[in-house]
Amino acid sequence: MSLPALDRMFITAVWLQCIIYGVNCVLFGVCMYAIFIRNKRAHWIVPLSCIFHFSIATAHLIISFLYALRGLTDPAVISVPNGSTLYFASVTAFWSTLTILYLFNVLVLHFLLIWRFYLVWNRNLILAIILLILEVGHISTALAAWSIVTRSRVTFASAAWALATALFILNLVLTICLTSGIAYRLWRAGVDTFGLTGHNAYKPAIYTIIQCGAIYTSSIVVICVLRLSGKPAGLVAPYVGIQFATLTPLLLIVSLNFGVRHNET
Repeated sequence: MSLPALDRMFITAVWLQCIIYGVNCVLFGVCMYAIFIRNKRAHWIVPLSCIFHFSIATAHLIISFLYALRGLTDPAVISVPNGSTLYFASVTAFWSTLTILYLFNVLVLHFLLIWRFYLVWNRNLILAIILLILEVGHISTALAAWSIVTRSRVTFASAAWALATALFILNLVLTICLTSGIAYRLWRAGVDTFGLTGHNAYKPAIYTIIQCGAIYTSSIVVICVLRLSGKPAGLVAPYVGIQFATLTPLLLIVSLNFGVRHNET
């Protein structure tokens, strides 16, 4: 039985990471300008979120390069038949670090979206608790998959593969619920104030949130499809997904700062 060409897939994933990371660099620079120069009254969590996500994306890309360098050039790896493929399919310190960075980045993104959901729904504690329960299920699934992979030392373990697929499906459900919930609440607020303004004042913000959420959701859909189809590419797709998880909040902040105009009332 021929082994999947994980070495080529990994290089392709790193190449795609570089492209999206370049976009993130531009967005990060614009965010810093918008927060510290253009809009100095921004909430403290906004710059902190930008710096955190961009730092995670940068660390992930650097470690990906080191991972590729070890898997494709180390004599101890390439001297073995299909050594690079076997290396990328096994559990290593690089693999563990990249996985932790991805999960941590998504976790913080979800908590940030839940916080925004909580605010726009007039601090509805019940809805926030339901979303937090879903997030706990998401985290628990990730930890279970992590435990199985760590014990088996093989990333293709069937149980771990199934749990990882469930993990990405939960991620997809959470993202859709949060994005649609925030957009719906803003739409309702616009409808309620239509008589005073003569138009839906929140329409630009709604479009921005939906568009930015759709980018990240599309990346999760691709990962889910690859996972459900059993394609080996589903193993390396999350390495690209972390850049989309960084692009989404950065693009949202840039769009809201430069594309939406509103006054204090």
